[in-house]
Amino acid sequence: MTELSDPSLDNLLRRSFAGAVADEGFTERVMHVLPARRQRPWLLPGAALAGGLLAWLALLPAPPWRQIVQEWLAGGFDMASVGVCVLLLGVSLLGCGWALAEE
Repeated sequence: MTELSDPSLDNLLRRSFAGAVADEGFTERVMHVLPARRQRPWLLPGAALAGGLLAWLALLPAPPWRQIVQEWLAGGFDMASVGVCVLLLGVSLLGCGWALAEE
């Protein structure tokens, strides 16, 4: 792998240019012209709910899921079913965590 920056080049550039390039207010003028960012507080919870529903629908016909549901309705679990449930819960939580980190 190659480094993204060369330390000697960075040092040379830092010595040659003391600060930011003067833009004579250009950045401020552009920022004032841009529309305000729309707030959508419902978007992440709505997407999480839709994703959870789609994941549940996708897993519904799966044989392991049927076995887990049958064991749950019968009132008992074996260790394999508990392991699959924990795995599904862990993957779901990791996905939610990743989605929150990306926001």
